[in-house]
Amino acid sequence: MRGLTSEEVKERVSQGLVNDTEVSTSRTYTDIFVKNAFTPFNMILFAIGAFLLILDEPISAVSATGIIAVNILISTIQEMRAKHRLDKIALLTRPKVTVVRDGEEVEIDQARIVKDDLIVLRPGDQALVDGVLEGCRSLEMDEALLTGESSTVRKNVGDTVYSGSFCVTGEGHYRVTAFGQDSFASQMLSSAKRFTYKNTPLQMETNTVTKVLMLLALILMGISLVLELIRGQSISETLEVFVLCLDVVPMALFLLISLTYMIASVRMANSGVLLQRSNSVESISHVDTVCMDKTGTITTNRLVFEDARNFIDGAEAEHIASLFATASGSRNRTMEVILERYGETPSELVEEIQFSSDRKYSAVRIDDGGVRRCLYTGAWSVLREHCATDIDIGSMIHEESSKGLRTVVLFTAEDGPLYVDGEPVVRDLVPVMMVSIRDEIRPDCRETIEVFLENDMDIKVISGDDPVTVDALFTLADIPGERRIISGPELDALSGEELEEAVLNTNIFGRMKPDHKERVIEVLKDKGRYVAMIGDGVNDVKSLKTAQVGIALGSGSGAAKGAADMILFDDNFSALPKALVEGRKTVSGMRDILKLYLTRNFALAVMFVFIYLFVGYLPMIPIQNTYYAFVSVTILAFFMTFFSKPERNKDLVLPDVLRFSIPSALMISITGLIVYAATWLSYDAGLLVIDFDHLASLVPSYASSGGELVAKMSWGGSGANEICARSAMVFVVTLAGVLQLLLICPRFRFLSYNGRVNRSPVPIALVIFLLLIIYTMYTYFPIIAIGLVGLVVFPPEIFGVLIAVVAVWFFVELVLLRKGAFKEASERFERLYMEKLHDEYTGERHR
Repeated sequence: MRGLTSEEVKERVSQGLVNDTEVSTSRTYTDIFVKNAFTPFNMILFAIGAFLLILDEPISAVSATGIIAVNILISTIQEMRAKHRLDKIALLTRPKVTVVRDGEEVEIDQARIVKDDLIVLRPGDQALVDGVLEGCRSLEMDEALLTGESSTVRKNVGDTVYSGSFCVTGEGHYRVTAFGQDSFASQMLSSAKRFTYKNTPLQMETNTVTKVLMLLALILMGISLVLELIRGQSISETLEVFVLCLDVVPMALFLLISLTYMIASVRMANSGVLLQRSNSVESISHVDTVCMDKTGTITTNRLVFEDARNFIDGAEAEHIASLFATASGSRNRTMEVILERYGETPSELVEEIQFSSDRKYSAVRIDDGGVRRCLYTGAWSVLREHCATDIDIGSMIHEESSKGLRTVVLFTAEDGPLYVDGEPVVRDLVPVMMVSIRDEIRPDCRETIEVFLENDMDIKVISGDDPVTVDALFTLADIPGERRIISGPELDALSGEELEEAVLNTNIFGRMKPDHKERVIEVLKDKGRYVAMIGDGVNDVKSLKTAQVGIALGSGSGAAKGAADMILFDDNFSALPKALVEGRKTVSGMRDILKLYLTRNFALAVMFVFIYLFVGYLPMIPIQNTYYAFVSVTILAFFMTFFSKPERNKDLVLPDVLRFSIPSALMISITGLIVYAATWLSYDAGLLVIDFDHLASLVPSYASSGGELVAKMSWGGSGANEICARSAMVFVVTLAGVLQLLLICPRFRFLSYNGRVNRSPVPIALVIFLLLIIYTMYTYFPIIAIGLVGLVVFPPEIFGVLIAVVAVWFFVELVLLRKGAFKEASERFERLYMEKLHDEYTGERHR
């Protein structure tokens, strides 16, 4: 078959008959900006900021929108950079197709396919466009992705090949008839979005708690609106109240999660793992069981001829082996080894059964110089029931398997059709030869598996080879641990609890068919395991799709890579443990970031309710709230994932977060309220004396007298007592927010409330750095503290008292967290959260 000529290809390209449809694997640059910037809450805040600017309140306008604008800017730039890097890496694994042009086979990118191109299909190749078969040889296609049917479909000349199906066995050539939106698969999915972003469990959890806080914010805004109308406050002050109400919702959290996932994706890609979706980083963090085929993990993809035992005359046996290898269309690595050993011997192919992982054998019917021959080759365990012989082939195979060698047995049979009623048949067989083949063991195999074991992951090898061979390879590779072995036929005999026990306790599964692999993973999932499956062949597609995380080798079949969640694009098996650890580290970091965020949001809500509703003033004006958020959350969150500790993340994240955040928020807000009241009363009683004229002299460009300074720092007509109370509370809660990091990431066990420790020195260094920033602002840059943030710079002795209060808070909170204080409040909120989360999961399943 000649296919199209170069001129015919150019003509079709000029006519636009080319498959230039882009396959989107991530958001576009425009989509990234729009989704990050134009969320409903962002639009409300930007609108409020614009009104404040019109009302000549520039500082309040900037404080209302500043943090969110910075978050949008940083997140968008970082995500775009990450997308650029990932898209470049994705080109390495982009599907290629083999076409016939000018009479020669050439490999091209899928975007260069033109109409009427002649595409070659071989085992493992996925059809990327529609077409009609013009020639085939024992071709069987899997159309499960399109029809849901698990059985393969045998194809003949003139049949349609649909995009999305893949070749299981045989080979064929088909002429392209449709691609892009005209293809069968695209028409099936015409109602779906081009790019669908599926939420991960953590994103659904975060979405749920955000909805709860959103409801709270709307209630507070409604109450505030009524009170503002009653009190007759100005429009600018009413808008400032709304800003504080809205800040109860962790609006920047979603940006932070997406950004963290993208950065982690880039780090994984640099180590050799390409995530098909950036949020797969979370899924991989939950993995506790790794299932894998031995090829590409324990062994490389290279096979070497080791030995052969002849059961008939040696010359005749070698002739038959050469005939079979030459005639067979199953040009897998085993056939290539035999062909390389015995050379080519031409014959006329009459009929063929090509090898498949389900059958585990292949056959040819040939005309050898006028003599019809039926030849079979395959696994002894499958074909022995059709072979009546006194030769103890089973013992020979066991002996070779114990050396780590794989074996294949060659047979002859009486001439006759290989198919009866469309089904392949095995005739009475006569053994000819047993070939022993050696796998090359990966040099980094032992070290890689040790990393899995050190991270408490259960390793299970699921192979189509003899389990004894796999066991021997474990020994040759010096892989530690006890081996428990089972074969596919033995697994078939089990059911119920016996099956579950066998699957959980076995770590070497041999003679496994694709359905066996799928069954093993289903049992593991039913027993609560979070399973990753590593595969490279068409026989692994079902198990890759069934596992929570499917991982394909870069050299694997197109079908395997298409079904996988991530790809080891250099076949670098040793990169996978690094990716698993990176995933765990990322999610652990996100858990700690959530503790910071939600503690601050809950504390702000409590302080707002008590001070605004009962006292009539804001607990902090917008610029002070921005300062509080930036110092106690934003800076810490930015560095959090860099020193987070990789931990198992099997349970939901938010319940653990809430058990910290609710008690901590209550303790911080109660401490802040006490300081607020005590400062107010002390000022009224004359115990606290503040020289506002002196403070004004520190910022002459901002205020010329103490009276002018008080007027500028007041809110809603408040006096100096309220200004001092507010300033003292902001100082205390900000300091407490920074020191929280020592409880969330404790370096020493005596600081840990739950037994976890983080030996990294970075958290302590970060806390010291932020404390120095606060000290520097109050001491050397009063224009920022007073003129910009609106805080009173207290005398040193007052700061000493406030610091002592924070120290008392710190140790009281540590004791209360250890004792499970505020347990009832935490459990009540957790029950509400779990009800909302159930609705979120239900909605996700129906999307």
